[in-house]
Amino acid sequence: MTRSVPRVVATVGLVCCLQSSVAVQPHDVGSAVARYATGDATGVRAVSDIQRMSVTQLTSALDRWVATAESASRDQRAITAVMFALEVVWTSTRSWVNTVRTNLDPWRRVLPSDADRVSIHSFVAQGLVGMWASQRLPRTGPVDEPERVAWLATIGVMEDGHAWHAVLEVLPAAVSRLPGEPRLRLARVLARTNIDLGDLRLSSTTRPDLLADDNLPSGTTRHIPDAIKLLETVADVPALSGEVMLRTAYLEIRRRRWPDALIRLDRAIPLLSEPALLATAHYFVGWIQERAGKTDDAIVAYRRAHAITPTMRNLSTSLAALLYMRNEREEAYTILDRALNAVSPPDDLLYMLEHADARFVPAHFQAARERLR
Repeated sequence: MTRSVPRVVATVGLVCCLQSSVAVQPHDVGSAVARYATGDATGVRAVSDIQRMSVTQLTSALDRWVATAESASRDQRAITAVMFALEVVWTSTRSWVNTVRTNLDPWRRVLPSDADRVSIHSFVAQGLVGMWASQRLPRTGPVDEPERVAWLATIGVMEDGHAWHAVLEVLPAAVSRLPGEPRLRLARVLARTNIDLGDLRLSSTTRPDLLADDNLPSGTTRHIPDAIKLLETVADVPALSGEVMLRTAYLEIRRRRWPDALIRLDRAIPLLSEPALLATAHYFVGWIQERAGKTDDAIVAYRRAHAITPTMRNLSTSLAALLYMRNEREEAYTILDRALNAVSPPDDLLYMLEHADARFVPAHFQAARERLR
C-alpha cells in the first residue's frame, strides 16, 4: 500500500524527536557562547554537532552563563544567549527532512515538559527554544536594535518549525516590545490560518518537494475562504500588501480556482519588491499556465522567475522541460546544468513561502554577529 511521504516524514520526525539524554559538559556551551559574544560564531557548529543534545541541556547551560553577568549587563547577555540558542537550533535543523516537512504543528504532540528529551536536531526544538527565548528577552526599558532583531529571529525560527500555537503564545510579549511591527501583525494571521488549514500539500507521490495539483479534502478547503479574509485584514499595510496578495493567490491555487489565483497574482506582482516573493509570484503564474496547457505563457512566466532565482532547481526543471518540448534544447540543457550543479542552491520557492519569516532568519543572525564584533 502506498503511503503519503509527507505524513511518513512527519510521523518519523515526531517519533525521533524524543531521545534519552546523554551527559553534555556545560563548558562546551558556556565557552561557545562566550566566543559568540565577541562575534565568533564557530562555537555554534561545535554545539550543534554534539550528538543527542537536548533542548534543556542547551538552554540550562545558557541560563547559567547569563546568571554570571553583572545585573546591569544581564539583559544584553540574555539577548546574546537567545541569539546563540536560536542559531544553534537553526543550524541543527537544516536537513532535507525539515525543509520538505509539510505544515505540522507539534502542539499537543510534544509538551513543553518534554524539552529535556527533545533533541536540538528535531524541528520540535524550534518552538521550544523560541518559547524559552521569549521568556529571556527584556520586558521593560527602551528597545534597542539587538532586542528587536532577537524578537524577529525568535518568531522566524518558530515559524520555520511550524510551531503556530507557540507563536500565538509568544506574540503578546513581542508586540508589547515592538508595537506596530508589520512582521508581527502578519505572524499572528499566519499562525491562525496555518492552525485552521493544516497541511496544504497532500500529494502521495514520492516527491513531496514538488508543487502538485493535490485534491485537497473538503475539511481543508472549507477553511480557505476564512483564511483569505483573515489575510486581507492586513492587506492595507504597505509593507505587507504584496505578500498578502501572493499568499491569498496561493490559497486559491490550493483549491484549484485558477482564474481567481491569476487575478490575485497580477495584483501582487506590481506590489512586490522582495526578489524571492516576486520570483514566487511569477513561478505560480507559470505553474497555472502550464496546468492550463498554455505553454508559451508558462515559459514567459517561468523565465521571469528564473531571471531572479536561476539556481532554484524545481523552477529550472519546469522551465527546462517546457523548452525541451519546444525543441529549444540547448537552452534547456544550460538551465538544468546551472541549477543542478549549483554549490548551494536556494530552498524551493514553495518552501520559502510556507515557512513564513524563516527567510529572514540568516540575515538576523548575521546582523547580530556584526554588532557583537
